[in-house]
Amino acid sequence: TVGLVAARAVVGGSAAAGVRPQPVAQVPIGGGVAITPRASWGADLPPKGPLPAEAPGDVRFLLVHHTVSANGYAAADVPGLLRGIHAFHTGAEKGWPDIAYNFFVDAHGGVWEGRTGSIEAPVMGSATGGSQGFAQLCCFVGDHQTVAPTAAAQTSMVALLAWLAGRYGIDPSPGATATFTSRGSQRWPAGALVTTATIAGHREMSSTVCPGDAAFVLVRESFPTRVRDVLGAAPAPDPTSTGPATTSAPAPTTSTVAPTTETSEQTTTTSSTSTSTSTTSAAAATSTTADPGPPAHGLAAPATSPTSGDGGDLVLPLGAAAVACGTVGAALLVRSRRST
Repeated sequence: TVGLVAARAVVGGSAAAGVRPQPVAQVPIGGGVAITPRASWGADLPPKGPLPAEAPGDVRFLLVHHTVSANGYAAADVPGLLRGIHAFHTGAEKGWPDIAYNFFVDAHGGVWEGRTGSIEAPVMGSATGGSQGFAQLCCFVGDHQTVAPTAAAQTSMVALLAWLAGRYGIDPSPGATATFTSRGSQRWPAGALVTTATIAGHREMSSTVCPGDAAFVLVRESFPTRVRDVLGAAPAPDPTSTGPATTSAPAPTTSTVAPTTETSEQTTTTSSTSTSTSTTSAAAATSTTADPGPPAHGLAAPATSPTSGDGGDLVLPLGAAAVACGTVGAALLVRSRRST
């Protein structure tokens, strides 16, 4: 992806010969929910390259995905599913240095550390269509285009989002927004000024239907209120939880991309016009052009509608067809959809 932050500290290294997944103590995150660390399912799957972390204050919003793998799996199947996703993400098809997502939530309510080091630090993720940066990636295990996540999965996703929001000083309230200069995706080119809800869906950052229509409605209409209620109030950032020291690269541009008309498949539901923004560091301003403010749907619109992604997938314009977020194994699922 374009313009990644150059980190002084990275997560990586090689696993010792013969290392296998081992039971590791879970990390409680509140509400009876706990994260199962990466070592419990993938201790023998070290990163294939450096994994930079976000600079302190630069985790500004939380991005929800789904894997597009089959629903109806047993709880005991989840470690194998995660290993299959890892193989696909780090293989020839994607070529990412590690599994793309920071965390997973399964249908049985289990929460799993995905990308190595995500419990300890705000490790940058990867995404189909490129990563615009400034987020932590939280992914449902399943296909939620037409089937909503289970009640258990929703409860655990809310707990995970609340834990991350509290940790990184993000205001998850309905109408709260974050603004940043994109580091580059096929929806938001490097230098584009993006304003997004602080809890967002992958489709708002890349040309994709992820996290599926049935999950996206929860992201837009349910999760912000539920996460806010868990936290009780907008959190203050915890400087001890921002991970390894990092150095931000210079802003990719000093101008912004002017908003244009939103693509047809994007939701037209009017969101709150609240001017609340997530807490950022003093270095948050990365563009000298004044923020034009979000349109009614809560996202500044991209200047272009690219037709190909940088993650090795076929990505068509929204309103025609869009690529699924991720798959288990080598098969890529592409869903064709009519314009709405």
